[in-house]
Parts: sequence; C-alpha cells; structure tokens
Amino acid sequence: MALWSTGGSKDATSVQAVLLLVAAAASMRRAELYDFAIGSNAVSADTTFLWIVQRCTTAGTGAALTPNANDPADPIAATTVVKDTVTVDPTLTAAAFLARIPLNQKATYRWATIPGTGIIIPATASNGVILGLSAATTTLFAATASFNEH
Repeated sequence: MALWSTGGSKDATSVQAVLLLVAAAASMRRAELYDFAIGSNAVSADTTFLWIVQRCTTAGTGAALTPNANDPADPIAATTVVKDTVTVDPTLTAAAFLARIPLNQKATYRWATIPGTGIIIPATASNGVILGLSAATTTLFAATASFNEH
C-alpha cells in the first residue's frame, strides 16, 4: 500500500476550503485520510476559528497539487485529486461532519490515526473531504494531509 503526503494553503480569498481531497473522475481508488495538521500562517491574532473535516460531492475550483510519495520507490502515482488555493468551494454534504475542531489562530493541531482506521474517501468521482473552516474567511491558513489508496 502506497502512502502520500501533501500540504496546501488558503490565501486571502473568501472561501472555506484550505485543502481538498477528492476521488478522480477516472481510474479512481478509495483513499484513506489518516493524518492531518491544521493551523494559521497569518499574523498572530487571538481569535478562534472552527475547523471542519466535512464530506463533499464536487471537486471545487483550486490549484491542483501533486501528492508526494512517502516512499519514492513506490511504482504507482496517486489518483486522488488534491487542491489548495481554492477559489470556489466544493458542494459540502449537509451535516456530514467528520470533525469539528475549535482552534485559536495562534495554535496548530494534528490528528493522526493508524493507517487502516482513518477517514475513507469513496471511489466515487469528485466525492471527498474538505479540510477547512466552518465559515468563509479571508484569513490565511495551511494544512498538511497524509493518505493512502486502496
């Protein structure tokens, strides 16, 4: 099983998404998010934001990222589509929150689980998860995610 990691950020655009992971339109495989870190890279302020991990059913619009293989000898490339610098949020699945994390802007948070017990992204075109905020904001944020594919 190949493992990948990627990092992304949200610029001053007023959107919710910081990092999107969605199934590709073709040659899709199920993916499993097993590790992520979230935080703000803006000028320090004493403000709290509500981070969300939520299911989505469209890919949104943003800059495509190429995930890095944790083992460079792995012979296959990731098929999961990863985007950051999102300009149009994906369609979020109502009430499909996998995590809600209130976090002070000065803090960083990491969630990790054993591979095999993480959040599954189905092998359904453009379905996936968003690492983002409960409301659109122009504040700068960054996220890192690690995933595998089945």
